Amino acid sequence: MEQAIERARKIRAILTDVDGILTDGKVNFFVRDDGKIDEFKSFNTQDGLAVMLCNSTDIVCGIITGRRHPTTVERARNLGYKYMYQGFLTKMGPLNDILKKEGLTPEQVAYIGDDITDMPLLKAVGFAATVPNALDVVKSCAHYVTKRNGGDGAYREIIDFILNAQGKLSPILDQVDKSAWKVNKKAQLEIVTSQEGIA
Repeated sequence: MEQAIERARKIRAILTDVDGILTDGKVNFFVRDDGKIDEFKSFNTQDGLAVMLCNSTDIVCGIITGRRHPTTVERARNLGYKYMYQGFLTKMGPLNDILKKEGLTPEQVAYIGDDITDMPLLKAVGFAATVPNALDVVKSCAHYVTKRNGGDGAYREIIDFILNAQGKLSPILDQVDKSAWKVNKKAQLEIVTSQEGIA
């Protein structure tokens, strides 16, 4: 655990997959009025607040996902994510792009994922995290496995762990307790879409 804390202290950007991390991994399909098939996703509000906590500490938040869906884009925009890479089953390109844009090294990045397409990033970054029901081969790449499941506060658990390791969580909690928490302005979402992934 001490090694994970040391790694977490260096983090300046937190990137995540969506399905299985921000959601429970289930894809819920329904038929629209026009007869076309669509899907909906359920997100956790505690996870949403985690992005606001990061914005208060100038930690960059981003999404790299293999799927493409407007629900995810809207969620990212509403919460203040800075980066949204969708349709990327091959995820190293987005990571390298963000490193260049932010002037960061891989050691300064945390990535959260649960499936084999996430493994290259989990192996590349300074802080790799996953959820309890991730594949065993994915868990073997992680520095931290959450107690909570994806879509049920796992993302928030990781954010709290990183902010706590950096000594940034307690001052925010003090501000909240005194009704004096001023949330920073939301980042302008940058969206990059690939046709490689799943529509």
